[in-house]
Amino acid sequence: MAGTITAFLITYWFYKSAEATDKNPLSSAGLGFLSYLIPCIVWTLTVTPGLRDAVEHNPGTLSGLFVNYAYILVGAACAIGFKFLHFKQAKS
Repeated sequence: MAGTITAFLITYWFYKSAEATDKNPLSSAGLGFLSYLIPCIVWTLTVTPGLRDAVEHNPGTLSGLFVNYAYILVGAACAIGFKFLHFKQAKS
């Protein structure tokens, strides 16, 4: 649920930023959504299984919470970086 809410917030953020900079809002919103979703999927399929394995050997720690929600942090970080690259103002 938290990942879905984050995806919608990032999509909305890209949409509003596109409106403010006179770019196409729908394509920018789609770009924002994908810049969040693709890293989330890659993280979940490649890194999370190994982390879950490590947490099973040491239950009851906060690392279990990190493993469950790390994909959100990774996806959000990638989306933020991509946003600043996509909306970078041309210097005159």
